[in-house]
Amino acid sequence: MSSLENVPPVVPQTKYSIFRGPNGIRTGWRLAAFLLMTGGTLWLGFFLTGPFLRRFGTGDATGLILSELVLFAGVLIPTVIMSGLERRPFGVYGLPPGSAFGKNFWKGALWGFVNLTLVMLCMIVVGVYSPGGLDLSTPQIIKYGLVWAVGFLLVGFAEEFLFRGYVLYTLTLGIGFWPAAIALSILFAAAHGRNPGETWMGLLGIVVIAIFLCVTVQRTGSLWFAVGIHMAYDWGESFFYSVPDSGTYINGHLLHARLGGSKWLSGGSVGPEGSIFAFIADITMLLLFVYLYREKRYPSLAESPRLTAERTELQA
Repeated sequence: MSSLENVPPVVPQTKYSIFRGPNGIRTGWRLAAFLLMTGGTLWLGFFLTGPFLRRFGTGDATGLILSELVLFAGVLIPTVIMSGLERRPFGVYGLPPGSAFGKNFWKGALWGFVNLTLVMLCMIVVGVYSPGGLDLSTPQIIKYGLVWAVGFLLVGFAEEFLFRGYVLYTLTLGIGFWPAAIALSILFAAAHGRNPGETWMGLLGIVVIAIFLCVTVQRTGSLWFAVGIHMAYDWGESFFYSVPDSGTYINGHLLHARLGGSKWLSGGSVGPEGSIFAFIADITMLLLFVYLYREKRYPSLAESPRLTAERTELQA
C-alpha cells in the first residue's frame, strides 16, 4: 500500500470576507439592502397617496386601510426581491401562501380576543371600565364591524411583516433568535412611542406582546398566528369594546363605553394595553404559549441559501 493512500485529501478552505460569510452575503449587508429598498418604496408609496391620505382624520377606516396597504406593499416588494436574490422561497420570511388564513391564523385570532376579553372583565370588576349601551344601529354594526376587521387585518399584515418578517428571519441567521427578537421588540415599542397618549407602562406592555409575537413565529414557523392575534386584539379593543387603541379612538365603534379611575388599572389615555391587567395577561399568555408550543420551527444559524434550496427541492 502506498504511503500516499494514507494522506487525507486536501479540503479547500472557503474564503470569507467582509461581504460574504458562511450564509452567503453577510447579515448586515442584506439588511442594509432590504431597508434601503423598503425606505424607497415607502417614500414613493406615501408620496403618491399623500394627497388622498390627508383627507382622512385619525380614526377613519378608509385612511387606515389605504395607509396600511401602502405600508404592507412597501415591505412586500423588497421581500420578494430579496427572496429572489437569496434564492430562498418567499414563505420562509413568514407568510407562506399555502398557510394563508389557515388554522394558525384563527387560533391566533382566538388567543388575541380571549386575552383582551379577560383584561376587560378584570377592568369591569374593579370598576374602571363601563361598556355602556350600543352606539350603532344594526346595519351600522355590520358595516363598521366588517370595515374595521379589514382595516385591522391590514394592520396585522403590515406591522408583523415589517418587524417580524424578513428582518427577524435575517437577524436570526446572523445573531440568533433571542437577541433579534428582543432588539426588534424594543424597536417595535419605540415606533409606538409617538402614538397620542402613550405611556411608559403602555410601551413596556408593547415590548412584552412583541416578544410574545416573535415567539409565535419561532414556535409555529410563520407569521399567521401573530397576524391573527394582532387583528383580533386591535379589532376587539377599538371596535368591540370601544376603548382607545394606543391612545386612538376610531370612528364607528360598537359601544358607548367609558374608562375611568386609576390609570394603573384602566390604562388611562393609552387604553387597556397600558393597564397592569394587560401586562399580567400578556406575560401569562406568553408562558402558556411556550408551554403548549414546545417545538421550535424557526431556521437555525446553520441554514444557508444552498441548504434551503436543497430542502425545498426534496419537499417539492
